[in-house]
Amino acid sequence: MPYPLLEQADTPQGLKTLDVSDLPRLAQEMREFIIESVTGRTGGHLGSGLGTVELTIALHYHFNLLAHDSVIFDVGHQCYPHKLLTGRRGQFGSLRQYHGISGFPDPKESPYDLVKTGHGGTSLSTALGIAIANKQLGLDRTSIAVIGDGALQEGQALEALNHGGDQRDLKYLVILNDNEHGIGPATGALASYFSKFRTSHAYTSAKRDIKRVLKSLEESTGSVGKALHDVLDHVKAGMHGLMPATHPGVLFEELGYFYYGPIDGHDVEALLEAFENVKRIPKPVLLHVMTKKGKGFKDDVPDHYAYHAAKTSSKLTSHLPKEYSRAGGLAYTDVFIEKTFELMARDPKVVAITAAMMQGTGLETVQKKYPDRVIDVGMAEQHAVGFAQGLKLGGMKPICAIYSTFLQRSVDQLFQELALIKLPVLLALDRAGLVGPDGATHNGVFDIAYVSMLPNFVVMAPRDATELKAMMDFGLELNLPSAVRFPRTNSPKPELELPAGKPLELGKAEVLREGNDGAVIAFGAMVYHALDAIELIEERYGKKLTLVNARFAKPLDEALIGPLIEKMPAVFTVEEHVRRGGFGSHVLEFANRSRLDANKLEILAIEDRFVDHGARVEVLSEVGLDPAGIAASIEKRLGLRRATARTDSRRSVATGSSVTG
Repeated sequence: MPYPLLEQADTPQGLKTLDVSDLPRLAQEMREFIIESVTGRTGGHLGSGLGTVELTIALHYHFNLLAHDSVIFDVGHQCYPHKLLTGRRGQFGSLRQYHGISGFPDPKESPYDLVKTGHGGTSLSTALGIAIANKQLGLDRTSIAVIGDGALQEGQALEALNHGGDQRDLKYLVILNDNEHGIGPATGALASYFSKFRTSHAYTSAKRDIKRVLKSLEESTGSVGKALHDVLDHVKAGMHGLMPATHPGVLFEELGYFYYGPIDGHDVEALLEAFENVKRIPKPVLLHVMTKKGKGFKDDVPDHYAYHAAKTSSKLTSHLPKEYSRAGGLAYTDVFIEKTFELMARDPKVVAITAAMMQGTGLETVQKKYPDRVIDVGMAEQHAVGFAQGLKLGGMKPICAIYSTFLQRSVDQLFQELALIKLPVLLALDRAGLVGPDGATHNGVFDIAYVSMLPNFVVMAPRDATELKAMMDFGLELNLPSAVRFPRTNSPKPELELPAGKPLELGKAEVLREGNDGAVIAFGAMVYHALDAIELIEERYGKKLTLVNARFAKPLDEALIGPLIEKMPAVFTVEEHVRRGGFGSHVLEFANRSRLDANKLEILAIEDRFVDHGARVEVLSEVGLDPAGIAASIEKRLGLRRATARTDSRRSVATGSSVTG
């Protein structure tokens, strides 16, 4: 399908050769291009970008966002139109694919991307820092943050909003992209505040009132200085008379911002006019734009989650092998939901908490049956953990379901609210490990380190669906805070699960296979990848290795691990986590503390780096944690195979061919 205007606007310089009258048609072409590429091929965060097409066009048309001004997109879900206008249209077919462009801003891709952001609520702090640096260096530049109303409730965003409103003579523009959604509908008092405004008559008159105020401001002073500050104070007082209590401008004006809006975020000319007007304001400005998430994609079909994301086409992944031979069961997230239903039916004290991730964690379905016992606190992970503390102290049994990468925000609450007083709260760490297409910002590969460093915490991971359910039961009955981590992948087929072992016992592992040629201690879902590896080695060389399902990273089963290190020629630990502070690191510390021969240990984990996006099977292969990679590492250590075997196994995953000895 031809896109003539988009081809011309491939860069901001090309964009500025278009007439303003061409921009609405350009917006239409961009939407069509994004929908065709994302829904038909790559998958990705569809809705947010579709809602910010006109806003992105206006930003690049009005500002010089490379050599002069700067923009920070909050989270990065909004950045697809930005990528199209900054020279990446030709690479868009590789979006979120292995070795392709990222689904988030990425400085490695373009100088127009200042930061790599995948967590919400951070843009205001960064943009404010840039604005104050510009001021200190005497640079007449505008620093811009684009943040959605769902992210504005995040703690860091509110802290930055508070700080920024206290500044003067600062070219700091906050664009509030108000679309009533984060990933799902926004929650909380701020969301209710904006919602009341949308349904009031103020929306239709506010734009006219703001224009009149700005015209009065312009006529009252010809220079920026004390006179203008006096006029602004007068305007601020007058605006309170214009704005009803439901008008969000009252809130932002009280925080110290010059509030402009609301305006239609899909009207390019109105956006350009707003940018021109706010240039005259010598203080932080909040520009309020109203947009529709998912605009242009099935507009006539209501969707509760506003088409937040589309799945990758199977055409791009059909050539890839299975992640491990026994794969094919339910996704671990679905297993978590099945068990949550069961727990709530059995015990009315069980409650579930999430932080703006109702759909991602699967809790949306549970809430339909138990609306009062599934609580979304919004994009506020710190509050979620503190809130869980209160629920537990009040007599409930909370399950705090948060992605591993997002729980990182709550380390202080894990320390003070839970660990310090040994408060039994169960953390369900979804997306623990490599998440695939979302890449480095979303990989949950640090949680063993940041949770287990805290005294009194129990850290566990299930080998399969049956064990995940058992660990949820176990965690809810513990008298200590606990975390159960599980990956974004499918569990084994039920008929291919390993036989159930002994019931869970705190800090106790289980031996799954016996052998004398070495031992593999696998943590969590890596058990089945390791099982494939040792079966491959036995088939090739007749070597038999012991396989241990660790179950717990903290406390360790020292009574089982110690003798293995003593009697085996080599002991391998396998985990989907970074090496430093992970499961293998715990085993190494134990060996050192016990004066065991630590030279026998080989830690198979992610090295000291960030792992980029790609299908899970591809990135697991890259870091050597697919079955072929685990086997290659074992073979190399035991002297069974040449050192170049790892390169061969990577190629096999990329092509889908089999690995032979």
